[in-house]
Amino acid sequence: MASRPRWTAEGVLRAIARGEIEVRRSARRKKTIAVSKEIDTYVLSTPVRYDVEQNIRSLTDLFNRLSARDHSSAADLQELAEEMSRRYFAGRLRPNSIRWVTNQNVSRWASTTTSSGDIRVSHRLQAVPRWVLETVIVHELAHLQIGPHSKEFHQLADRHPRQAEAKLFLDGFSAGERFGRGS
Repeated sequence: MASRPRWTAEGVLRAIARGEIEVRRSARRKKTIAVSKEIDTYVLSTPVRYDVEQNIRSLTDLFNRLSARDHSSAADLQELAEEMSRRYFAGRLRPNSIRWVTNQNVSRWASTTTSSGDIRVSHRLQAVPRWVLETVIVHELAHLQIGPHSKEFHQLADRHPRQAEAKLFLDGFSAGERFGRGS
């Protein structure tokens, strides 16, 4: 994947002004800040009295650390699908389109429409390690050849060496999401 541009203090402030970084202030948040990604927008959650400009140096460092491990752009997703197709399917299973979506429920990580070759990936996976996202994409690419979850499908989808480990990771991730919502 291409190297990420380095954030500067001015760049962070401009991104906030343009809405690429949304600052959400919360009376419930007392001391800590958090950053998450929602498709192409960063969300900076802060206490009500948090002064962005006064803390711009630490915010810039935070965004640079996040950028170093970010794999969440639309281009990254397409590039990763092409790489997984080459690595595990000799380049023959290629989606017509692959994109991030926000409408996948808590138990669904991605979906494929086999008739059109379209793959949709939950934006919640933007926060997972790259190898986990790789396994989800390999799984969805396998659906381009075999629709239902049959024995033959799993033989194809399980070509990624960390497939079983990723399933455990995603089970835990999903449980954490449910716990965080109080379900």
